[in-house]
Amino acid sequence: MKKIFWLILGVWMGGIIELKAVPLQTADSSVLAAFWDYARMQNLAHLPVNERIPLIGTFFLGKPYQSGTLEKGSQEELIVDLREFDCVTFLENTLALAFLERYDAAAVPLFLDNLKKIRYRNGKIEGYTSRLHYSSDWLYEMQRQGFLEDVTRECGGIHFPIDVFFMTKNACRYPAFEKDSLLIFQMEQIETAIGKRKYFYIPKKDIGKIQEKIQEGDIVLLTTDIKGLDTSHVGIAVKKGEKTYLLHASSSAGKVVLSALPLSEYMEKIPSQTGIMLGRVR
Repeated sequence: MKKIFWLILGVWMGGIIELKAVPLQTADSSVLAAFWDYARMQNLAHLPVNERIPLIGTFFLGKPYQSGTLEKGSQEELIVDLREFDCVTFLENTLALAFLERYDAAAVPLFLDNLKKIRYRNGKIEGYTSRLHYSSDWLYEMQRQGFLEDVTRECGGIHFPIDVFFMTKNACRYPAFEKDSLLIFQMEQIETAIGKRKYFYIPKKDIGKIQEKIQEGDIVLLTTDIKGLDTSHVGIAVKKGEKTYLLHASSSAGKVVLSALPLSEYMEKIPSQTGIMLGRVR
């Protein structure tokens, strides 16, 4: 039987502390305990955030790939799972740890607060559609909150017309929509808002030409030609000399890995991937 610890998280709201109980399973607490030791060995607290990101991602190398870990609850709530990841949850947890000011057990509340801000629009859990499901929307929100800057255009990106509708046109794939059809209307409004923004991407054929502009720790969103989607994968840029590799939770490898091939060559083997968008810590 799995043990669950309830962490009482205090959040300042207009001078009043709102207390919320966040469940941490024993196994996740153990992962964090090991991570604090790792963070001290890597001297993370004294490194710039962009340098922390690949080091933290490396800590999770070999962790199993698992989709659907955020769909466990009967209602939308902050779910913490540091034992298995999909590409999105790997990135979310890595960033939530990278933006910490200290690396010990006292940092757990801030880690959870970071995770909430990174996963949800305006950092608030207000139902299923407050979660940032589309990666282009996520990058927009991360820039708005000051976590990342979209540097795609300055790295050579061209206009990327986005027309997202995959979730609402495939509502049967999402249990939350089956439970509450009103959520479909809410998601349609979000999809419309995304389509009105101006985005940029770097075509796959041009990645080799601009590789020197990609920096260690950049967040890489892999764009797709799948109808109704903006991206199909996300990961972290790791530099080896002048070449860029992808640190990511891979469904094909079944775990968190560093790509064996440079990013441009890795993407050549996946026809549906059309290019990249880039987020960077400033």
